[in-house]
Amino acid sequence: MATSAPVGKPLVILNPAANRGNMKVYRGLLQRHRDQQRIDYSETRRPGEAKDLAQQAAMANREVIVVGGDGTVHEVVNGLLTAGRRVPLGIVAAGSGNDFACNTLKLPRQPEAAIERALNGRLTDVDAGRVNDTYFANGFSIGMDAEIGALTNRMKNIPLMSGAGLYYVAALRQLIFGFNRCPWLTFRLDDGIVEQTTEKRYVLIAVTNGPAYGAGFQINPRADYTDGLLDVCIVDYTPLWRVLQIFPGVKQGKHVNEPEVTFYRARSIHIESKRPVTLQADGEDASVTVADAVILPGALWIRL
Repeated sequence: MATSAPVGKPLVILNPAANRGNMKVYRGLLQRHRDQQRIDYSETRRPGEAKDLAQQAAMANREVIVVGGDGTVHEVVNGLLTAGRRVPLGIVAAGSGNDFACNTLKLPRQPEAAIERALNGRLTDVDAGRVNDTYFANGFSIGMDAEIGALTNRMKNIPLMSGAGLYYVAALRQLIFGFNRCPWLTFRLDDGIVEQTTEKRYVLIAVTNGPAYGAGFQINPRADYTDGLLDVCIVDYTPLWRVLQIFPGVKQGKHVNEPEVTFYRARSIHIESKRPVTLQADGEDASVTVADAVILPGALWIRL
């Protein structure tokens, strides 16, 4: 991953659909910087455009600032890492969950403070990951939480539903009506240091760079985004009534001592399923039978 001093003005990539389209405050604050000719500015018009713009900027060795939610950050990270050039990245949290920006990196939620940090924050090496053919900033999962994430995406446009409240509703609905779809999996960590070669049923396998997803659920509360390791949370299959007991405590990371829950740290993980299962990476879902993931130490250069 090549690293060199950026050239030209930072490129701001804003997703106009973030924050349910209520982006007036962000536009107004950024207009001041445009008037002072401190930034170049672009708004996305289609899915995938943030990735393309970020990749082009990185190839030109330009700094990038993304204004949007986890999905937009996911696109930008994929653009930067596909380019193979490490350029400064600023993140302005403007979505409903903002797990990577606010819960992992502890960036401010207040728009003016967030923009100031994205422009002038201290550059810090931050890990990323790759699973199959996509990169991720915060993490990915297979199992009930991936199904919950997919349902959350489908419910985002329901009025008054956002953030942790939306995740709670989607989680309870999926657990009650979709628990019979808990997957049968095998997995291997770090070329066999830990492995489950006999197919076994799991509630979930969550692999993360940061501690939280789902708008603040602390799935891997001890995760460190600078340690060069993936944090893995595995929940063995257990009756639904027991999962409903455990689930509320995940918000505060209180599941760490539950007997059905095991944690690992690894540089790589390989997961297989005989049937297609949902994999969700940074809020984007896909259907897979194999997940091959590795950590990319210090792959991102983020202003904090």
